[in-house]
Amino acid sequence: MDSETSFSAQQAAEQPDSDDHQIDQFKVKLNGQQDLESRLHEFKAACDAHEKHTLKRRRRSYYHMGLVAKLVTDTTHDELRRMLENGTYTFHVDTVANKPNELTSILETMNIAISATFVERELKLATGLALEINGECCRVGRLRNNCTVMLARGSVVTLTTNEAYRYAGFKEIAYVINLKAYLSSLKLGDILYIGREVRCRVLKTLSEAIAVMIIDAGLMASYDFIELPRQCYSLKPELYQELFMSDLKLVESLKADYVVLPKIRCKSFLRAVRHALNEEFDMKLIGMIDFEYVRNNMLDLLGIIKLVDYIWIPDMFSINCCVYNYIMEDVLPISKCQKKPVIGTVPLERCSDFKYYELHEFLWKIDAIHIQKSTWCNKYPLIVKKLMPVRDYRAGVVQSERMVKNILTSYQTIVNFIIRTISSIECQAIFIYTRCENASVALARTEIYCPVYMMMPLNDNEEDDNEETIKCKFNLARALHLRRNMHPVLYTKDINEQNLNPIDFGVDYMRRKGCLEVGDFVVTLEVGKEDDENVNLGVGEDVWILRAFYVAPQLPYEKFQHGT
Repeated sequence: MDSETSFSAQQAAEQPDSDDHQIDQFKVKLNGQQDLESRLHEFKAACDAHEKHTLKRRRRSYYHMGLVAKLVTDTTHDELRRMLENGTYTFHVDTVANKPNELTSILETMNIAISATFVERELKLATGLALEINGECCRVGRLRNNCTVMLARGSVVTLTTNEAYRYAGFKEIAYVINLKAYLSSLKLGDILYIGREVRCRVLKTLSEAIAVMIIDAGLMASYDFIELPRQCYSLKPELYQELFMSDLKLVESLKADYVVLPKIRCKSFLRAVRHALNEEFDMKLIGMIDFEYVRNNMLDLLGIIKLVDYIWIPDMFSINCCVYNYIMEDVLPISKCQKKPVIGTVPLERCSDFKYYELHEFLWKIDAIHIQKSTWCNKYPLIVKKLMPVRDYRAGVVQSERMVKNILTSYQTIVNFIIRTISSIECQAIFIYTRCENASVALARTEIYCPVYMMMPLNDNEEDDNEETIKCKFNLARALHLRRNMHPVLYTKDINEQNLNPIDFGVDYMRRKGCLEVGDFVVTLEVGKEDDENVNLGVGEDVWILRAFYVAPQLPYEKFQHGT
């Protein structure tokens, strides 16, 4: 009893001391209003920073398009590195419009820039080179000083096959590529067109040249196309090899990945080129089809599209209304049905010009944009803003009832519908792991509004160490660079320090790079076929395995596991 009394007395004695201690800790600030305002300013600054960050994240939900850049002799090393940093991994070079020494200089500059970028990157880099050949076309050679000349009405011009004038033509005499193959079919009085302006009539035919009189005056520039009468049908099949075989061997010697064939009109000539590529060369064919000629002469458009690997539309914004409708209503639906990617040229002179075209219907139909050096400012209009505005994914348009039935009955369409719905504005990324090229490219044909990362581990097991498998993965990466919104991720074991599976490595790597944050919604896909014993990815028929999750916060020790 005495102990309880003494404890309560001690507690009572300590109570006033604790109150005195609390009173001593209490502070009265004279500048309370000023302190409150500073806290309000800090709170407002934090809100503004959050809003800016949210806007930046929204921009990332836009989807990218493939980029192809045309390289010329005055393309600098810095311009190439800047293009590589902004996602341009496919380069186009015209072998016809450049002398051999100029062509070598362009490719050396490109290889130096790629090597420097490759050293700085953690991931492997797969770049593609597309070389343009002449094909069946007739083109003017390079004029003296590479200038443009004015051809007056009534003047006489000699079009020759003499190689001495190949790079030094005049307004009185000019070299024409492939004219030798067409000389036997030309007759007196035939009408020829040089470029878009000049119209002339054949006055004299010689063994190595023809003389023409100008009917409609105009400008003649280097490498202008010449339209001959009966050009599509006048060539004999035995002459096809002479026109393209030497060019294909040159392209192969320069280690190109794509061959660009301009002004495609003749299906039989295109079939001969396709056969040669399949039998003797390992390159893809990019076709620039002459849609105006094909439409006016009612040629077999479907058969021509089947023979090319990629379709290039070089002049979508400078054609007449009939050809525009023909491309939108016939060409693009056929290309989508045949699963042929479409490359479109957008006439950009400066970066700000992109806002005039970003809402154009044409850009919703193509897979890659072709850019070239601007004559206005002598720079590449880098589409740093190569971002397309996001359509309202909640509004869907169904053309017919049959399409609804197809959606309900087709398994693959249901999967695409699920992907399209989940990967809306709320989704930040999609990660895919597959070894099947068809399954990989299939996702690029659906409208997805967030980046799609294709995981491609190199030498992930002993079977993948052979050269053929590595080459196949690099070819697939080059193909995906020409698809909208596809980002191949090529990596080796030394980067994957934690030995994670491809999907987990992709999520972890993109989080480290700042592409993903805590709470982001992510979709992962694995493509494979169930076997009796195990699952073989990408063999035979494909089974889509869909998994969706939110990015979890980092554990305390995770920030130290990569040495940062």
